[in-house]
Amino acid sequence: MKRSKFLSLCIAGILTASLFVSCETDNSNEEEISANEISKDVLIKLEKAHFSTENAKMINFMGEQGVAVEDMFFTFDQIDELSQGISGPLQKQYRTTNLVTGLPRLIKVSVDPALGNLGSDALDAMISMYNAENLQLTFERTTFGLKGKKKADIEVTEFYELESGGFITLGRAAGFPTRKGDPAKGFGINSRWFELLNPSLAEVTGTMAHEVGHCIGFRHTDYMTRESCGQNVNEGNAGVGAIHITGTPTISDATSLMQACGPADSFNNNDKIALDVLY
Repeated sequence: MKRSKFLSLCIAGILTASLFVSCETDNSNEEEISANEISKDVLIKLEKAHFSTENAKMINFMGEQGVAVEDMFFTFDQIDELSQGISGPLQKQYRTTNLVTGLPRLIKVSVDPALGNLGSDALDAMISMYNAENLQLTFERTTFGLKGKKKADIEVTEFYELESGGFITLGRAAGFPTRKGDPAKGFGINSRWFELLNPSLAEVTGTMAHEVGHCIGFRHTDYMTRESCGQNVNEGNAGVGAIHITGTPTISDATSLMQACGPADSFNNNDKIALDVLY
């Protein structure tokens, strides 16, 4: 995820990455549904999974209906899974229980043309970032909008969300790897970010790389405190696991690309160790 906090709309926007939800445009790939339609039962399940529901919204995202919460999107079936097996304190760079399987594996990625040249160039740069690590996951670009067996494993879609409460959403992941070992189906990038703050190629590339990290099973590096967002909230097991990755810190890593609201736009050494251990 990434989300930006801007201090002055009149001068510039000083960013610290972050993330939440919404949408508003006819050409968006998601459709917002009234937030008051989210049932109390669903909100309780999300809260028990340690997600903040303050800005939760029910939307249609990538062809499915569910709830956008923080930098994630969950279908109602996934929310039911989140509420299972949640216990107290967690295991002490963290990963989910489910990872991408069938290694070595080619992951096809596509980007919505609505994100323009910046989105297209960032996708290519993000693919190069991951492939430079010589993993058993290889990323390859394909055409956006293909159907059936030709469809991308991870699609990058466009959505439009206005800034709120001094923050603007940059990206949102469509969950974590499935129980079958497939990556999450994709993530969205907020085109409002482009028109409001004119992000650099490196910033958009880093946001995409962060969201791909979620799609292949990475939790936030500071999941236990979310201190990069100025909070002190443990995201908890969330029903998907929070398993420490051998060789990486058990405390917050301020320069990690996977910080909840970190400004990083490239892998640091611990990120690279985590990728190497898992893939």
